[in-house]
Amino acid sequence: MPNNLPRRRILQGGGLLAVGSALSSIAPSAGATPPSMPLRFAQDGRFKIVQFNDTQDDHLTDRRTIEFMGRVLDQEKPNFALINGDVITGGPKTPEQVYQAINNVVLPMETRGIPWAITFGNHDEDSNEDAGTGVYERHMADFVRQYKHNLNPEAPDREYGHSDAQLLVASSGHGNRAAFAIWLLDSGNYLSGGFSGQKHEDVPDYDYIRPAQIEWYLEASKAAEKRYGRKIPGLMYFHIPTYEHRDMWFGGPANDGPIKHKAAEANHQIDGVKHEDVYYGSFNSGIYGAVRDRGDVLGIYCGHDHINSFKGNYFGVELGYCPGTGFAPYGLHDGTWQQNTLRGARVFELNENTERVYESTRVVFAKDLGVDMNPKKQPVDSPAELPEYVKLP
Repeated sequence: MPNNLPRRRILQGGGLLAVGSALSSIAPSAGATPPSMPLRFAQDGRFKIVQFNDTQDDHLTDRRTIEFMGRVLDQEKPNFALINGDVITGGPKTPEQVYQAINNVVLPMETRGIPWAITFGNHDEDSNEDAGTGVYERHMADFVRQYKHNLNPEAPDREYGHSDAQLLVASSGHGNRAAFAIWLLDSGNYLSGGFSGQKHEDVPDYDYIRPAQIEWYLEASKAAEKRYGRKIPGLMYFHIPTYEHRDMWFGGPANDGPIKHKAAEANHQIDGVKHEDVYYGSFNSGIYGAVRDRGDVLGIYCGHDHINSFKGNYFGVELGYCPGTGFAPYGLHDGTWQQNTLRGARVFELNENTERVYESTRVVFAKDLGVDMNPKKQPVDSPAELPEYVKLP
């Protein structure tokens, strides 16, 4: 599939204290009051993150998406969970249906009292184009902040970066000292303009992380280092993968083909599968280079390409995927009994008693948790009720 195709048109087939406070995501300036840190390592120094990706459905979510999320959360008992973009799709026809679609897939975390957040992907605003719902990412950010266990900050008043956040995780036994950082970025949706009237058939249509967002990350990272006396190790999550995700698979930006991949697989300790191309943004944002130079982010994890699950070490920064979690969008060999076999979630294990803190990651697949693999969609009969403390705008 050519990298410039508007893929949105083919996707239609087939116990911690949590406080929903924007303070948890704002990098402190020099001399400022330390930010609230609602996330904290357990007494044994452990912390677990679960990443879901591409739940991507309308207000009648496939029941297996919700079932699988619940089974993962019950099995893993994470300290934090996120849906890393494409939380919903363009199916909702009204604003109410947009919020119902979001509610369906955040309730597995909310009802279990697990701190959670979302990032935005390229499909979350599709209902505006498809049905004119008028619900944009900034409205979604305001909506989810009503949930008791949500940690999304207030969305900035700009056209991009509506899920950018720095979530600092406090040490288990050192008061208000940060021991780890969870970075959430908004990688945008589609770049509809900016081509200066030139032909751009060979340029991907997806948006890219903007220089101002990279500047924000660097400033926030340096502020945390100044406050706590050291660089805070962390992991970064956003929806659309970097150019370097593909470069790693083939061992370099000018490489291609299975022979180059075989060498790269050993050199970069690549694990997992790649069943489609890496659908990166219009332009190389430079976020990988910024992270590599700064030296505090140990890994960048994305989604977007539902049937890729690989990870590896690309010159000091771990790059990887969480495969698609949702059962509604495209999967592996659509229409066959393999379609849903890569539906998954990614688990990250942290241990603050180790020098690196970040220990390991693995993928949990729905097929291994007894979820029905039938390729036919199984929508819920009706949307889930909103919690009594969450109101429609």
